[in-house]
Amino acid sequence: MSKICGICQLEPHPVSAHDDAFVRAALQRSGYLAPAVVSAPGYRFGWAAGGDFSRGSGLAESPDRSVCAWDGRLDNRLDLLRECGLSPSVSDSAIVLDLYRRKGMEGLRGAIGDWSLCIWDAGERTLLLATDYAGVRPLYYHRRGGTVYWSSSLSDLVRWTAATDLDEGYAAGFLQGCGAAGRTPYLSIAAIAPGHAVSFSRERTRSRAFWSVPQIAEVWHAADTNYEEQLFELFREAVRCRLSTVSPNCAELSGGLDSSSVVCMADRLRKGPGGDFRGLLTVSYTHDHCTDEDFFCEVERACGFSGLHLRIGDYPPVDAAQLDGVSPEWWTPRYREIARRMADVGSSVFLTGQLGDLIMGNTNDDTGQVTDLIAGFRYVAAGSEAYAWAKSLGTPIYPILCKSLRAAAGAWSPRRQAPEDSLRPEWKARWSEHGAPRDPAWRHVPPGRREKLWSLHELLSSRVLQTPEPLQHVWFARPFAHRPLVEFMMSIPAAEVCRPGEPRRLMRRAFADLLPPRILRRKSKAAFTTVYDDAVKPMAKEMLLHPVRIQVVERGMVDSHSLRRRLERFTQGLECNSSQLRQVILFEWWLRRYSRTSILAPLPGEPVTVN
Repeated sequence: MSKICGICQLEPHPVSAHDDAFVRAALQRSGYLAPAVVSAPGYRFGWAAGGDFSRGSGLAESPDRSVCAWDGRLDNRLDLLRECGLSPSVSDSAIVLDLYRRKGMEGLRGAIGDWSLCIWDAGERTLLLATDYAGVRPLYYHRRGGTVYWSSSLSDLVRWTAATDLDEGYAAGFLQGCGAAGRTPYLSIAAIAPGHAVSFSRERTRSRAFWSVPQIAEVWHAADTNYEEQLFELFREAVRCRLSTVSPNCAELSGGLDSSSVVCMADRLRKGPGGDFRGLLTVSYTHDHCTDEDFFCEVERACGFSGLHLRIGDYPPVDAAQLDGVSPEWWTPRYREIARRMADVGSSVFLTGQLGDLIMGNTNDDTGQVTDLIAGFRYVAAGSEAYAWAKSLGTPIYPILCKSLRAAAGAWSPRRQAPEDSLRPEWKARWSEHGAPRDPAWRHVPPGRREKLWSLHELLSSRVLQTPEPLQHVWFARPFAHRPLVEFMMSIPAAEVCRPGEPRRLMRRAFADLLPPRILRRKSKAAFTTVYDDAVKPMAKEMLLHPVRIQVVERGMVDSHSLRRRLERFTQGLECNSSQLRQVILFEWWLRRYSRTSILAPLPGEPVTVN
C-alpha cells in the first residue's frame, strides 16, 4: 500500500525545518515510490506509494485548501463516483475528500475498503485521522500542545517524536492476549482504533466511532439457495477487488478451507473471462510431520501450479535475535522473508485467509441458537435444539439450557473464568479495560447473537487484522475481512451458518463447486502449538536460569512465584495456560531487546530527534 505521514500546527506556527526534513526523509524509505508533499505554513502532508498506485496519488487538495492524505484501497469506487459526479479519472483520495466535505465524518462509513486517512478541514480548521472498520491499514499520532504528528509507520513516529515511555495499559492488554484498541507500547503515541475517527482542534482531541458491530441488523431470505448465492458473489467480489492487474499476486495457502477458498477463487478469476490479473504465487508453511502438506499440495494440483514451501523452522514465530522491532510481534522472521520473496518477483499483493474461522462459523458450539428460541418463547423448539447440541458436543443438556436461560434473561457476560495468568491482581485491575459491553447499542442485539458479535468486536478492537510492519509497503489483503461479506455473514440466521455437527454449513454448500472435494470435506487443520512452544522454550529456560533479571517482574506486572512455577511446567510440557504464557515470554524478551538508542537511531537522511 502507501505511506502517509505529516505534521499540523493547530496554533498559528510555521512548520520547522527539522520537521519538514523528517517528513520528506520518511517518504524515501526502501519499498516506497513517487513521494509527494503538500505544504502550507502550518502543515505538511506526505504520501509515498508502495508499488501499485494505479488509482493515482494518495494526496488530494480542494479549492478551499482542504487536504486528504490516503493510504488504502477503495472497493466501492464506482458507486461513489456515480454519487458524487466526479470525473472517472480522479484519485481515490479525491473521492474520499469529496465524500467527507459533503457528509462530514459520518460519510466515512460509505468508504468500503482497507484504508487509513488524514484530512485537514480548512473551513473548520480541524485535523481528522481515521481508519477503516477493521483497522487493516494502521495509523498513529502524537499530540504535543498544539502540534499533531502522525504516520502510518509506528517506528517512524517513535524516532520522530522520541516519545518512548512505556504504556502499561498496552502491556496489560498484550499480556492478556486481548490487545488494546487505541494504544501502542508508547504512552504518548496512540493508534486510531478500527472504525474510528479522531478530530483535533486547538481546544480538544475527540474520538468517535463511525462504524460499530452492534449496528449489524438481522437479514432473512426466503430460500436457503439465496444465502448460498449471495455468499458466493460477495466472496467473489472480496477476492476480485484485492487482486492486482499490474503486478503478480501472492497468497498464503495452508490447505485449510479459508486459505484454499481464497486461492481457488483467485485462480478462477485469473483464468476466467476478463481475467486480466497477473500471476498467482502461493506461499505455504511446512515442518516435520506436517499434516497440512497433503492438503495444500492438493490445492496446487487442482489449480495447476506449484507454490513456494517455507520450512517454519527456518522462520519461527519468534527469534530472540530479531526482537528489535518497535513493538512485540509474532512471526517477524516469516514476514521479513515473505517481503523479500515478494520483492524478488515484483509482487505488491499478499492474500490471506485470516478471519475466515469466525466469519464462516467454524465452531462446534453455537448454543446461542438455543438462547434465541427461548427469547422467542419457543420452549419446545428450544428443548429440541438443546438436545441436538448436547448430542453433538457429547455433554449433558442441562448446562446448555441453564446458560441459555440466563442469557435470554439478560444475565450475559462475554467473560469466562480465566486460568492462571501470573499478572499481579492490583496491576491487572488498574489497567483492565475489558468486561461486559457498556454501549447502549448492545441492548438491542438479540441475546443469541451477542456472543458471536462480541467475538467480532473483540477481534477488531485487538487490531489483529492490522498489517504487520514488515509488509506495510504491500497490499496485505484479507478477503474474509471484506466489510459487505462480514456484515452479511453476521446478519443472517445462525442456523444457516452452522448446525450441530455441521460447522461451516453454509460455506461448504456455497463453495461446493469451487474447492477440491477433499478440501471441502476437511474438518480440522493442523495447529502451530508445537511450533510456538519450540520457539519460546529456549527463552523460557533462560528466564528460569536468571529469574532476578525478569523485566515484567521488576516492573510490577507479573508475580514472580507464579511465573516461575508456570515456566517450569511449560519447559516440562505440562499444563500451564501456555497460550497466555507465550505472550508473557514474548513481551519479556521484547523489553530486554528494547533500547532507547536503537529505537531512536536515525535512518540515512533522517534528522536526529532529541527529546
